[in-house]
Parts: sequence; structure tokens; C-alpha cells
Amino acid sequence: MNSIRRVRLADAVIEEIRRRILNGELRKGDKLPNQSEFAAQLGVSRPSLREALNTLSLIGAVEQRPGFGTVIKAESPLLFADHLAAPLVSDAQATLELIESRRYIEADVVEMAAKSATQGEIQELSEMVDQMPKALKEGRTGNYTDLDLAFHYKIAEAAHNRFMLHMFVTLRGLMEQFMRETFNVLPGLLDRSLKFHINIYEAIRKRDVKKASSNMNHHIEDIKRALEHYYQVTLVDGLSSKARSGP
Repeated sequence: MNSIRRVRLADAVIEEIRRRILNGELRKGDKLPNQSEFAAQLGVSRPSLREALNTLSLIGAVEQRPGFGTVIKAESPLLFADHLAAPLVSDAQATLELIESRRYIEADVVEMAAKSATQGEIQELSEMVDQMPKALKEGRTGNYTDLDLAFHYKIAEAAHNRFMLHMFVTLRGLMEQFMRETFNVLPGLLDRSLKFHINIYEAIRKRDVKKASSNMNHHIEDIKRALEHYYQVTLVDGLSSKARSGP
């Protein structure tokens, strides 16, 4: 197999394992190669492989047995979501549908996280929130986006519900392209995004379920309003240009 060379390597590993199950190369009960060997075989780092296996373990697709290794647990690849085409910001309907999906899923996920997050998970969220302002100050928008995605993923993990995590994993690949494009066309979202992330983190840290959900809803609603305004302005500009150019 050719080495995997994609931006989101953990997702690529998940897709490769799914492909092998579909092709019959892997079956329930099969043991995967040890992590060093498997990472080299796929052409990814061990941290990327561990992230992928951790995700698959949480959604019940594999089982990581201490002292033995990782075993395929799924009878079929039904636990692996088929990838939807990632919506571009230029596709208004698809983008707004994605945001609405996030609102319904993440508002519940963050409530679970506020109840169930371990101290270790809260500490990881704290470290991400601490790094975000520096990334913004130094103009590292790509790094900020990575931290943003990692923050939301850690919240999904901290919910300790494999089915909710599965739904979030389905959205994550779509969110990455959407977020990078959105921050490019709407840079003003960045500062507001940081404030929302700090508020969400504080609510989780204090185990305040209502505030966690409220802050997440406000965060996603803010993105939705900004994009709706962007689309309205773009539409008006487009119609004006068309009128000036004539038939």
C-alpha cells in the first residue's frame, strides 16, 4: 500500500483500516501489527496512529488489549461513517446545515463533558486554551485552527459516550476545511472564537452543565450569524455587479 500522505493523518489511518475491513483483509478478531510496525507500514507517526486507534477504540471498532495489542472488534464497517463531501464556504446551504448539525450534537456533548471529564482531560483543555491566544497574537491562524479542532475533539472524548464521539468524528473532517475557509473570509471570528472557548472551558472546569451548553450554543450561533451576514453581503454585491455590467 502507498504511504498515507494527508493533512489529517489520524483520519486517514481510520479510513485505511475501514478499507481493509471492506476488502476482507481484516476481520473481527484479527490482531493489528504492533504500533511501530503498523505506523511504518502506513507511513504515519506513532502519535497519529495512536490517535486513530484511540478514536476507533472509543467508538467500539477495535479493542486495545494491554500486553496483547489491538484487535478488530467490529463485525462490519458500519461503525465507520462514510465521508461526505466537505462543504465549501461558497456553498451556503451545505455550510449552514453543517453548523446546525454541530449545534445539536455539540451542545449535548459539552453537557456530558461537564459531568464526566476527568481532571486529566480538563488539564488538556486548559493547555489548549492557554496556547490559543499566543497563536492568534503571532498570526498563526493554521495553528489556531488545529487547536480549535483539538479542543472540540477533546470535549467529545471527555463526554465518555462512544456514540456521541462517533457522530463528532463524522463531522470533524468536514469541520476542518470549513473552519480554515471561514477564518480566512471572516477573520473577525477569531477573537470572538477565543473568548467562547475560554468560557466553554471554564464551564467544564466548574462542572456547570447549563453554562457549558449555553456557551457552546452561543459560540456556534455566533458563527452562523456571521456567515449569514457574509452570504447576504455577497449576494448583494453579486447582484450589484451584475446590474452594473448590464444584460
